[in-house]
Amino acid sequence: MHTETERIFGTLQVLVEPYLTVRLPGHEDGGTIVPFVWDVSEQGEFNIINLCLANGWLQLTDVDIIIKSWQELEYLEFFPKINLSLLEKNIRNNKLAALFQLLQTNLQELESFRLKKVYYPTSSFVIGKTEEGNWICICPTVYTETGIPQELISRSSLSQSTSSQLYGQNTLNFISQIEAITSEIGTISLEGDFGGGYYYSYDHQIVYGVAVSKELAFEQAFQKARLLELKQFHSFYTDKNYLSDYYEEDYEEVSAKYEQVNKFFNQRFPEVIMYRFSFFTQEHIYIIGQSNPGDWVGLYLKSEFVYNP
Repeated sequence: MHTETERIFGTLQVLVEPYLTVRLPGHEDGGTIVPFVWDVSEQGEFNIINLCLANGWLQLTDVDIIIKSWQELEYLEFFPKINLSLLEKNIRNNKLAALFQLLQTNLQELESFRLKKVYYPTSSFVIGKTEEGNWICICPTVYTETGIPQELISRSSLSQSTSSQLYGQNTLNFISQIEAITSEIGTISLEGDFGGGYYYSYDHQIVYGVAVSKELAFEQAFQKARLLELKQFHSFYTDKNYLSDYYEEDYEEVSAKYEQVNKFFNQRFPEVIMYRFSFFTQEHIYIIGQSNPGDWVGLYLKSEFVYNP
């Protein structure tokens, strides 16, 4: 690891000692912040695919398994109320079969994945490359239990360009066909109660990401599916009331530590990015910036929402 990276990592270790926690709403498990480093000389380029692989989240599987999973609404088995008639299911299944036929006919290097050992229900997606070299990733939306207030983690949108001028005419025509079929597949809107007053509202639909690289197509699709929130990070606990609710005797000490963390991030990195992976009840959050050698350094938080009626 480069000396500059080690220096930043060491400073973060000191700043979070003995421990700092972020109390996400409704979360009772986890929440402790730990330093994180991505050494590009050992781990390669930092991107969504490599991070998922490093965490053991991705499981390569067969396309036919994914088709069956989407047709049988495997993801929705966790939700108490699904009101689809047999006719509606048959129409939807035929449209999904047509979508997969379109993908298998037009995409090269077609791969399908499931997210494993993360949560239940699991999510799945398909990715492949067009003949013009662009990448398309398709997946269903997911349900996110946790809302994170700006007063707890302050962040804003990143500027991203997705100009269609990057793509050839064949790719644009293919995208239009995907949009037509996914529009016909439509949205399954669900509202209800998991029990004990835990109400949910969720729209299940098929979304896609298209980009000039495989990694960016993953990233774009994951954001549309709500698996990933990618934002510019500003600070922890802009509203100190969130801290005072959990800390009483040592409130001033903890508040000062967070101010030091926020100051360090803002002074050390020109841009700090939040990668938030939401897996139903689990949250995996990376707050990171890039050091001069190109490594990524910051903080990692794992926390889980607990249904406690």
